[in-house]
Amino acid sequence: MYGVDSPGAAAVGGAGELEGPMSDSPGPLAFPRKWTLRPVDNESAGKLSRELNVPPLVGRLLAQRGIQNPGEARIFLDAPLAGLHDPFLMKGMEQAVSHLVERVGSRRPIGVYGDYDVDGISATALLCRFFTQVGVRVPYYIPNRLDEGYGLHRQGLEKLKEAGCDTVVTVDCGISAHAAAMEAERMGVRLIITDHHRPPDELPHSVAVLNPRRRGCEYPFRGLSGVGVAFKLITALRRRLHEGGFTAPLPNLKQHLDLVALGTVADVVPLRDENHIFVRHGLGILSPPEVAEGGFETLDRRKAGIRALQAAANLKAQTLNVGHISFSIAPRLNAAGRVGEASLGVELLIADDEGEARARAEVLEEWNRQRQNLQHQAWEEAMAIMGSSQVEAGDEAIVLASDKWHPGVVGIVAAKLAEEYHQPAVLIHLKDGVGKGSVRSASGLHVYEALERCSDLLLQFGGHKGAAGLKVAEREVDAFRGRFREVIRGMRKSGADERELMLDARVDFSDMDVPLLEQLEGMAPFGEENPRPVFCASRVEVVGSAGSVGREGEHLKLNLRQFRDEREAIGFGMGALLEEPERLRGKLDVAFSPGLNRWRGNTRIQLELRAMRPAGG
Repeated sequence: MYGVDSPGAAAVGGAGELEGPMSDSPGPLAFPRKWTLRPVDNESAGKLSRELNVPPLVGRLLAQRGIQNPGEARIFLDAPLAGLHDPFLMKGMEQAVSHLVERVGSRRPIGVYGDYDVDGISATALLCRFFTQVGVRVPYYIPNRLDEGYGLHRQGLEKLKEAGCDTVVTVDCGISAHAAAMEAERMGVRLIITDHHRPPDELPHSVAVLNPRRRGCEYPFRGLSGVGVAFKLITALRRRLHEGGFTAPLPNLKQHLDLVALGTVADVVPLRDENHIFVRHGLGILSPPEVAEGGFETLDRRKAGIRALQAAANLKAQTLNVGHISFSIAPRLNAAGRVGEASLGVELLIADDEGEARARAEVLEEWNRQRQNLQHQAWEEAMAIMGSSQVEAGDEAIVLASDKWHPGVVGIVAAKLAEEYHQPAVLIHLKDGVGKGSVRSASGLHVYEALERCSDLLLQFGGHKGAAGLKVAEREVDAFRGRFREVIRGMRKSGADERELMLDARVDFSDMDVPLLEQLEGMAPFGEENPRPVFCASRVEVVGSAGSVGREGEHLKLNLRQFRDEREAIGFGMGALLEEPERLRGKLDVAFSPGLNRWRGNTRIQLELRAMRPAGG
């Protein structure tokens, strides 16, 4: 592998990771104001249940997630690779593949220019592995998060040109890089841009632009991540090489769905359509081998770097889920770009030597510890500001600025503030008269649209509904703070505030048996736009004494009974309720996600609590 050296560290916005329980569901709400049943088309739900021969509750859940057609539902439940769309339906794919076929045939080096988050790192590793497997040298470049910031820059293009590349493929970036594209043309570098961010009206000059969201593109699914678009590119390229009689062995692309799953989950794109298929299969590759009867292990399909990363993180789960990526694997890969060298994340994912992989994983683990320390410092300082006179009661949004915070952790801290105060949060790192900030949403408010209404006060911004980044002159921070709060206030008044607990159905504990929960598992992986089901059971009471588990007792552990049926339950992050025992007395309504706890051949039902309230509240 041929990496192009780049310093590493932190940036304008970018997606931040969360830390919490190893669960596919969001955190607990404890005592939310409003509980709301998701609407459902009962006729569609009944039809799906009958034609798929699944329980009515499964039919209801499918219909609530917008799945109306039994054929679409079957693909969703089975997640077959045959359900992936033809990559040549994506606009620009023919031009991109034709150019790359010629480059591969002549064995000329192909450069890859990636981003420093998990989506960009995994996409870069994916292309590096593919092109190496077909006999092409692959120099790659990841920009410096602190000094260069997000996107395509001349410095990286020059490095790739010096490494012998006259063709460069961007991954997870480049869709708005008009100036850099012109620089590339002057250098004699041909660009193929692959990206998934919102495209501008006018696209940069290049050989081809691959983005399912671009105008005029009829690709059936617009929700791909950056690594998802990169995977569609190599799928198309592999097909064309095969059709052209390429003599070298072509790689089986199934082996790289682990990389696709990493970037897809970490970038919080919808786990629907192709993303659902990618992550279902990718999690299977990321999981350790199973021990079959007789003590024989199944084949370990994990890459050396993944094994080393899981070992360094002490991640021992037998079957990985979305939560393990979000809360354990992704933060460690993100730490490379936040406080270290982002290219080390690529090096880890392309490593085949076990010793090299272990050494790189240990460095990432140390960087992650540094990231946690910097995050803790920033959190303490942010909370001190929240307790000062700078923040007024009744503010509609949190906007804090400081020159003390490490820019690599402002996104994480903004996310924690948004969760803590149920308000959109903006954290801005100030340096040399310019602020670079991260924005995180709360209550379903669309923060990208909020920034659009503040654009005259900003130097730069980008992102999506739940998270965004911005650059602002220090002298404009106060004006931006006032405008942003005003915009959020207007959004709330217009009904955009979704501060409520959404429930999928009312159920009884007697409904929650093992066969049904095994059917519900077939809807996994859960995540964005495919939330883990949340049910409500009424007139429940705590049996015996509630207790706590976890570090410092942060999780609530208790047994619940409804009529004659008893279930054990755990409330992640709800341990503080033990200090208010009156809230656990009497008849309760409980909101929960059911699951199966499998251990040493035994299977039992366990409820993950989402919220509680007095019965009939």
